Amino acid sequence: MKSRDSITRMTLVGTGVVGAVIMVGGIAATVHMGMTSIPVHHLLHAGMTLGAGMLAIAMAAKLPARHSERSAWIIWAILAPILGLILMWPSEYAYLMEHHGLHMLDHLGIIAFSWLAVFAAQAYVRGLGWPMLVLMVAMNAAAAGGFGVAPAPSALLSLPLSTVTAENMGGTNALGVQATSLHVLGEQVAQNMGCGACHQVDGTKGIGPTWKNLAGYPQKLSDGTTAVANYQFLRDAILHPEHLQLEGFPPNRMPTTYGAMLSGPAHSDERELNAIIWYINSLSDRSTSASQPPVPDELEK
Repeated sequence: MKSRDSITRMTLVGTGVVGAVIMVGGIAATVHMGMTSIPVHHLLHAGMTLGAGMLAIAMAAKLPARHSERSAWIIWAILAPILGLILMWPSEYAYLMEHHGLHMLDHLGIIAFSWLAVFAAQAYVRGLGWPMLVLMVAMNAAAAGGFGVAPAPSALLSLPLSTVTAENMGGTNALGVQATSLHVLGEQVAQNMGCGACHQVDGTKGIGPTWKNLAGYPQKLSDGTTAVANYQFLRDAILHPEHLQLEGFPPNRMPTTYGAMLSGPAHSDERELNAIIWYINSLSDRSTSASQPPVPDELEK
């Protein structure tokens, strides 16, 4: 009997320790990586939730018997996942990406509500914490797959390009009507994808290079060579950042998942990708035809 109790205690301690390690590791990875692709970011959420839930199960075992199996626990077991869901599935990411402190509070909230949901379920009925933990992790995994998440461009990008003109977007610039239409689209895509977390548009150096006066300007690479930021350069920098390392910036910080998000069979017209590059061009006083993407047929006509 003592041997069985000892094994149970060791199992609970192991569950708590492993959970704490997973949770802290998820937080550390999020802080270190900043904003990766949205799916990867939600997988980090899933890791933090898994760790917090395992820790909650270990801690619930220490709850005195007189405080367990009370009906009040079921209330928290229902409310906590709902509150965690709200924090887990924001419809817009731009604001959180630009306010790192608030983003970290959002993550701490997800951890807290995940812990509370599993703890309350385990306290209400011993063993119920594990199904609740599976549910919470599944919610994050579903978000990583796109369920309930809106990382894609806003409704503006679903408009036919022929309807998006300088007249209905307001204003023109030196690049003409087409550029005005496309750079506004690109600005919206960049905001929704959280590009502002790493790339400033006012000349300030961030995790990545500023987009102000990037297009058309020579860029020094880590191997000592220099390349002008023309259209192909900008396209490769977004789709294949692992092949293009700028001097003065940490390597491998740019996510490599944008290739699938902006190009490939599902995005054969590369409209969103080219819109971003038009936006980058609109921020440069050296923008030329060499640095500008091709204009879509709908607008060319």
